[in-house]
Amino acid sequence: MSAYSRSSTTTHKVLYALPAFVLAFPTIPVFVLLPTFYGETVGLGLAAVGSVLFILRLFDVISDPILGWLSDHIPARFGRRKLPIALGGLIGAPALIALFTPPQDAGVTYLFTWGLLLYLAWTAIQIPYLSWATELEPGYHQRTRLNGFREGAGLLGILAIGGLGVMLSSYEETTRLSYTVWITVGLGICVFFAALKFVPEGRIAQRSEKMSFPIQNKIFLRVLSAWFLNGLANGLPAVCLPLFLTYYLGASEDHKASLLFVYFLFAVLGIPLWLGLSKRFSKHKIWCSSMLAACLVFAAVPFLNAGDIVLFGIICALTGIALGSDLSLPPSIQADCADWDRYRFNKERLATLFSYWSMATKLALGVAVGLAFPILDLFDLSSGSIQSKTALVVIYAGLPVVLKISAVVLMWNFPLTRTKHHAIQYALEKKI
Repeated sequence: MSAYSRSSTTTHKVLYALPAFVLAFPTIPVFVLLPTFYGETVGLGLAAVGSVLFILRLFDVISDPILGWLSDHIPARFGRRKLPIALGGLIGAPALIALFTPPQDAGVTYLFTWGLLLYLAWTAIQIPYLSWATELEPGYHQRTRLNGFREGAGLLGILAIGGLGVMLSSYEETTRLSYTVWITVGLGICVFFAALKFVPEGRIAQRSEKMSFPIQNKIFLRVLSAWFLNGLANGLPAVCLPLFLTYYLGASEDHKASLLFVYFLFAVLGIPLWLGLSKRFSKHKIWCSSMLAACLVFAAVPFLNAGDIVLFGIICALTGIALGSDLSLPPSIQADCADWDRYRFNKERLATLFSYWSMATKLALGVAVGLAFPILDLFDLSSGSIQSKTALVVIYAGLPVVLKISAVVLMWNFPLTRTKHHAIQYALEKKI
């Protein structure tokens, strides 16, 4: 049986997805709570924290293609995807603990040092982890299912931490974050061991390539651009959510935890919907439809008033459903682009391609923090003025609509359809 006709077993899918469950635990703390935690609780200021996190993202951008290229060049006998994942876990665990249990005199240097180590570790795990899925599942729909397993597990992990946040809402923020990171490390040891030991490597390339940017691969660049725009559209409301809940809606800590739980619960519930639709229609059209639906929901945010917790809960549910599409479909589309790259340019650079994908994700989040926080700091949110609230709403809901529509324009007539991908798979199989 050829490398392109194999399919991973359900057991392998579950074991492969388990690390995503644990990796999701610190997602809310790192991407949503960390900026305000260091800006307000630790007392470094929003502008200073925003600048540090933006610089960290720039370092992250530089490291992504390097680590992706290294993953493609690790000899198969050492574990091309498994070795960097293991090393990333060993570095990331102490960095995560240090970052969320800072000493009283922690400053910008402390944030930068441990943040840099955590981001490097995250990259060392994430790029080969995404590449691994492409090598395990070659089929157009099968790899979408595997991505669904992984992202569904990640969302369940977020729900688990969200449920813990509700249970611990009476504790101080530092205590809640401390519990989160220690639980993450403890479970991570177990699930990473199981995945690395029992899940096969998948298709292994027989040759490696020099580091190169796929400037000639227009299909890849098109998806990458749309992914960056949509990532920025998701990143702005993500980093501003704690501020929006506090200064615009006046939500309590219990309400904040409950709203986050609703958001990610409906994201989990939405994944089967998007996977089912992707069986009947092209993945890019389903993704575009979900982005347009999210735009319609975001358009209702400016009409909210302080105390509209229930109405905002409905918005969280609807945008959560759309998030399920953002998580499960684009990585599968990117994997299809990697097949096209291998067919059209005869290059084996899977992890390198995914490194640019990861780079775009991180750059989008870095731009979101670097753009939003200095502007909001300039308007002085704590003053409660109309101008500050207007700026918050524009950044939280207005800009994301414009960015998502731009991504839809790029992807609506995307040429790599199911039929064309099947033809590419057949041609690649003939080469083996």
